[in-house]
Amino acid sequence: MPETTTWEARARTAEARVEELASERARLWEELQTLRAERGAIDHYRAMVAKMEQSASWKVTRPLRFAKRVAHKLRALAERR
Repeated sequence: MPETTTWEARARTAEARVEELASERARLWEELQTLRAERGAIDHYRAMVAKMEQSASWKVTRPLRFAKRVAHKLRALAERR
């Protein structure tokens, strides 16, 4: 009978390990799907930014954005003194 008990114990251990691995596989699959969704969102927003930066209004307001950056830097320098 000890051989049967040993075999049964090994079988239970193996079944428990299979369950652990199945659970880990499910967790990894869910993580993969989350990463894919995040990458899709990143690609979407990058495309939106690229489209915005190619727009006429973005190009026309470039000098204003530059002047604003310069003004902020000058103000920061003046406040340090």
